[in-house]
Amino acid sequence: MGAYILFPMETDNNASRAGLQRLPFDRPAWPFRVQTIPFFYGWIVVAAGTIGVLCSAPGQTVGVSVFTDHLMTATGLSRVQLSLTYLVGTLTSAFLLPRAGRIYDRLGSRTMTVVTAFCLGGALVLLSQVDTAIHAIRSVIRWLPGPLAFDTATAFCMMALSFFALRFLGQGVLTMSSSNMILKWFDRRRGLVSGIVGLLSSFGFSSAPVFFDLLIAQHGWKGAWLLLGLAIGLGLTLLAAIAYRDNPEECGLRPDGIQSPSTQDAQASVTGVSLQRARQTPAFWIFIAAMFMSGMVGTALPFHIVDIHIQAGLDRSSAIAMFLPTAMIAVIVHFVGGWASDRTSLRPHLVLYLLGMIVTNVGIVYLDQSWGRPAIIVGYGIQGGMARLLSSVTWPRYYGRRHLGAIRSYAVAFGVAASALGPTIFGLSVDWFGSYNVAAWGCVTILIFLLPLTAFAREPHLSGQSNQ
Repeated sequence: MGAYILFPMETDNNASRAGLQRLPFDRPAWPFRVQTIPFFYGWIVVAAGTIGVLCSAPGQTVGVSVFTDHLMTATGLSRVQLSLTYLVGTLTSAFLLPRAGRIYDRLGSRTMTVVTAFCLGGALVLLSQVDTAIHAIRSVIRWLPGPLAFDTATAFCMMALSFFALRFLGQGVLTMSSSNMILKWFDRRRGLVSGIVGLLSSFGFSSAPVFFDLLIAQHGWKGAWLLLGLAIGLGLTLLAAIAYRDNPEECGLRPDGIQSPSTQDAQASVTGVSLQRARQTPAFWIFIAAMFMSGMVGTALPFHIVDIHIQAGLDRSSAIAMFLPTAMIAVIVHFVGGWASDRTSLRPHLVLYLLGMIVTNVGIVYLDQSWGRPAIIVGYGIQGGMARLLSSVTWPRYYGRRHLGAIRSYAVAFGVAASALGPTIFGLSVDWFGSYNVAAWGCVTILIFLLPLTAFAREPHLSGQSNQ
């Protein structure tokens, strides 16, 4: 690994000067000392953090998609208009995520998750009444000229704000704070742990649409969001307050369960470089570029999957059926890749990541051929597995844990922005050229250009420079 810059842990006084403080109960010994647990507390962190990641499902695309048709009926927005509100909310979320990452570095996972879970629960409860809110606002402004325009504008603004809350709090901050905590508790076994979390979260997110659809069938879409809001706002908030611990050092431990002589010595061992310093290394931007392309392709394909198959002469059922084998490949790739990443450089993983995306896009172009659909399934599965792995293990391994929130949130912001742009770019390819092939070939061209750059994605050797 590279030689990281050594910085002492920031104190509560530093956070106070920035107007930020941990919640009063956020102390390592409350409500119990983790050293009293008869095994390494990091495994409890893995379980609690995985639950936190899974609770972000209502803010993930797989969770939102189940409610799309119900929202169109409730708000009166067309599919295109609702998609645009999703784009606006997602891009705004991406813009603010780096700031949230810097706040995370000051407050830690416990305080950040408690606050975020409570706010996400509240947002879901409010979303369950979004049609009532839109109706109330429309009633107030009904006397203004052009009522139909104001009706649409009101619904558009309300849904854009709602999607921003879901994407920022769920997909963004909650996922970041929970997964970062897990990464901080492991070093030598970080790849393996990432594979375990990926395995559990993959099955969880795959099951989420079915579970949400069941809630809607039993309680209606409003009741489903209300129940999810209460479960996350109360349940996850309580879990995070009791079980979350930001890092092992403040608990007098070391990553992977190594005992530390004292809490002060353990805190002094936390190393890492600032976001500004990380951005000065070629590896940072090479990984960012790969993850940006993955964000585009990774959302464009499922968003347009039915129409892509129809254009190739296939039916809707064959389009939907590809997700199960793809998910299985992704889980295997993530788990095996995580185990291997603890023993090897990440550059071969990056090459495999890019090749998976190339195969996916080539499969889209030649879907009408007998080998096109298997190519998409294998390529998209490899891409998905590597995406989850590299987005987790790259940043702490290359740049340390000291500023993990700022660095990882900056990277996630690019991925979130790409997830908003991908479906639009592929949609424009159809509107302008009558086919998805132009967008797919464009992605292949960029990915082929990135392949030789992986040679420069070595772990940086960063030494004693200022953090400012």
